[in-house]
Amino acid sequence: IAPEVLLKKGYGMECDWWSLGAIMYEMLVGYPPFYSDDPVTTCRKIVHWRNHLKFPEEARLTPEAKDLICKLLCDVDHRLGTQGADQIKAHPWFKGTRWDKLYEMEAAFKPHIEGEFDTQNFMKFDEVDCPRTGSGPLKKTFLAPKDLNFVGYTYKNFEAVKGLRHSFSDVKEFGPVRQASTDSFHSDSGVDYSNSDK
Repeated sequence: IAPEVLLKKGYGMECDWWSLGAIMYEMLVGYPPFYSDDPVTTCRKIVHWRNHLKFPEEARLTPEAKDLICKLLCDVDHRLGTQGADQIKAHPWFKGTRWDKLYEMEAAFKPHIEGEFDTQNFMKFDEVDCPRTGSGPLKKTFLAPKDLNFVGYTYKNFEAVKGLRHSFSDVKEFGPVRQASTDSFHSDSGVDYSNSDK
């Protein structure tokens, strides 16, 4: 979520370019740029992005990758892409990309899939029951069978996150953290599988 969205300043498609920068950072580094265990702290870090956008040395990003991320995760007035996607396509990080042949290019990785429910290409994690926060009632969600593959799916890189717990000790500077509202967060425990054949 771009800072202008969180600050309710009004926004346009430029906020999507912020999201592209956040996704690019996560794909290249292994965790989100403004990571926190608490959504309120994450939002505070986004709003104060100048103090929190850092690149870990172990990520070994090229100068072009860092430059593109910085030009996407910045003030809306200076954000790359505000004049259209061609601005981003022209960035040096995309040098050599044949945009006109994009749909004809071979994929760098072609996963072997044995069926609709094959998950062999995903890491296995122990199931953990997460405590539900808030006191509001559970919201039930009815899912179609095709959607069941994605229940609880999230990208996890625990090795990268371990080092963050100590490096984000500056969280105290934001003041007390309030309990997040459960209105905008859904718990997997609220999923009703009994009617998933609808």
